[in-house]
Amino acid sequence: MLTLDILISTIDDGIRKVPHMLMPFCEGVTYVVSMQYTDERHLNDIPNELQQRADVRMTTLQGKGLSRNRNHAIHAAKADVLLIADDDVQFDADGIAQLRCAYSEHPDIDVLLCQLHNTEGQPLKFYPQTAVAYSEARRQGYYPSSCDISMRRCAVVDKLSFDEHFGLGTDTFGCGEEDIWLHDAVEMGLHVEYMPICIGQTPAATTGTRFLTDVSVQRAKGAVFAHCYGRCEALWRITKEALHYFVYKRVNPLPLLFHMWQGMQSYQRIRR
Repeated sequence: MLTLDILISTIDDGIRKVPHMLMPFCEGVTYVVSMQYTDERHLNDIPNELQQRADVRMTTLQGKGLSRNRNHAIHAAKADVLLIADDDVQFDADGIAQLRCAYSEHPDIDVLLCQLHNTEGQPLKFYPQTAVAYSEARRQGYYPSSCDISMRRCAVVDKLSFDEHFGLGTDTFGCGEEDIWLHDAVEMGLHVEYMPICIGQTPAATTGTRFLTDVSVQRAKGAVFAHCYGRCEALWRITKEALHYFVYKRVNPLPLLFHMWQGMQSYQRIRR
């Protein structure tokens, strides 16, 4: 069976949560823990358990920026298949085995998206019930989260990275990095599929649930539209998005429209 590296990105004292994530030892499964730190004193927070387990590889990175941390973890990986993870996911051993089998059985798949459930055992958000191409999953209403993403290492290393203008810890756009990454994966011709494999549980709410209440999420969506579709279609999409919430949620569309437009403008300035 193909080997798997679970890439856990954490920062500062978040490292203390990582030992609770680890499954019992499984041949062919390794954890690459990429710890960012904003102060060297946090290096003292690294639990002894992480240094004692043979299936854990630690790597550190000064500074912040989640996309930067994910890129660092990807370059530290060595396995056939890589799985993106945060420091609050509890992995399901059966799901991890299914993920590895799926890559073995489908050698044409470069990127495989899977499911996470909440702590009550329910899907964290909408997921298609059957295996479909990523483009079809999007048409059905699915939106990606970083921890849904796994990839064949040989398909992405030194070819595709997370845009470091996006993601937690940046000064520009605090989310949207997974949309950008998957768009770029498709553009470069990678085969991206979704399968209803649950690889674990997490208590965290997804960013998409904060769209109506978080201006930074609204700006990030405008920036994502600009990257993926160009200025003209991005303008159409932010208008359509704002009107959708007006029609179906009775939300004033003007602030949504304005903040997404701001994000689009900011992204275009960055790219000049």
